[in-house]
Amino acid sequence: MNCERVRKLLYPTPAKCEVTVEHAEAMAHLRSCEACRKTIDARADWSRELQAGFPTEKAPDRLRLKIGAIVAASRPALLSSRVVQAMAAAAVVLAVLAGWLVSRATSQAFFRAICEDHAKYLSGESQLASGDPRQLESWFRDKTDFGVRVPLLGTSELLGARLCFLKEHKAALVFYRKDNRPVSLFQLNARDVRLSGLERSVIDGAPLWRMSYRGFALAAFEQRGVLNVLVSDLRESELLQLASTARIESAGY
Repeated sequence: MNCERVRKLLYPTPAKCEVTVEHAEAMAHLRSCEACRKTIDARADWSRELQAGFPTEKAPDRLRLKIGAIVAASRPALLSSRVVQAMAAAAVVLAVLAGWLVSRATSQAFFRAICEDHAKYLSGESQLASGDPRQLESWFRDKTDFGVRVPLLGTSELLGARLCFLKEHKAALVFYRKDNRPVSLFQLNARDVRLSGLERSVIDGAPLWRMSYRGFALAAFEQRGVLNVLVSDLRESELLQLASTARIESAGY
């Protein structure tokens, strides 16, 4: 059993992985392979660091200001109507908050599905293997309803691409490898995809969105109606820098 297969079978950690008929063979390989042990230990350490440093979630400033304005507007001059107005305001507040929470949960579920799709293709199973961006863009031309742009990500190696589906969204999936770590770039139509489940960052003056899930980091940005999402087990700071490079290259087309 090779290292790639073992790391996939024991994802995210041996204690939390799905037990299959190959589990015993994978564990035997792990005991004798220092490289695999280091990789899996690094996943676990990074996951603990992210959990420890993950900030307490709070509603966005715009939502809190809106709720404050609704509450402030519910203070009528007449005491007899104050309770009724307050109850109506509370109902509106709860409806707004519930809508935001549902939107956020739906968005998070979608981006977690992207991370899970990345985990399926750690070996870079391309339908077209090529290191030529123009060849890959041409291959996608009649397969998607948006223009696919394949950036060169610094020292990362471009491996190839395939077409995939994410919760009924058709997506272009481009494979890279950086420092012997697989990196996936998903591109899909930004229509009907919400970024509310992600945390916002600003890199080089431009917004990027990020999250972590099961040992993977995710970074996203939108360019000309196309959503670009990078996923890898690189450190989040490294992936954000790759996303910034991809955004700058895409803007130059």
